[in-house]
Amino acid sequence: MDTTFMEKIVKRKKQPIDNIKIAGLILAVFLIIILSLSIKFLVAFAPILIIGSAWGAWWLITGMNMEYEYSVTENFIDIDCIIAQRKRSRVFSGDVKEFEICARVNTDFFRDYNKPNRKVLNFAPTDDPKRNYFIVSKNNAKKAKTKGETVLVIFEPDERMIPNIRKYNPSKVKVDGLF
Repeated sequence: MDTTFMEKIVKRKKQPIDNIKIAGLILAVFLIIILSLSIKFLVAFAPILIIGSAWGAWWLITGMNMEYEYSVTENFIDIDCIIAQRKRSRVFSGDVKEFEICARVNTDFFRDYNKPNRKVLNFAPTDDPKRNYFIVSKNNAKKAKTKGETVLVIFEPDERMIPNIRKYNPSKVKVDGLF
């Protein structure tokens, strides 16, 4: 039997809040350097404070680099979050046969299913409504914060994934013919 497997990795674009956090971390490192060199009892610990704060800032800044990996295997879709290419965690796992709906974000379906009390998981690299799709389904990822909840997932599949998802649940996948 022929097994279908597709994957796509997308890099999340930096948000304006990320740039503010980076600027704050750099400012904090400079403040620690100035304080450790100017306060008498901290001068002895200055090298440790400077190196420690610089390393901590580097660790936090690189931790803002996020990628999402979409994996479609037969009738299952998994989404992993990769942080700074050093940590991977499964954030969504779902069975295509259990989807309530799968459609583009720029459709009326999105407005109908985007309820105020529903948890939205945005794993799309950009906010482009022509490329982004959404899924409403139960999250089956074992260690996810939303395990067992019905969530609305926004993602950016490639042109091969939607036809494969539709093959396993054709009535719930709303495709307008364009990709």
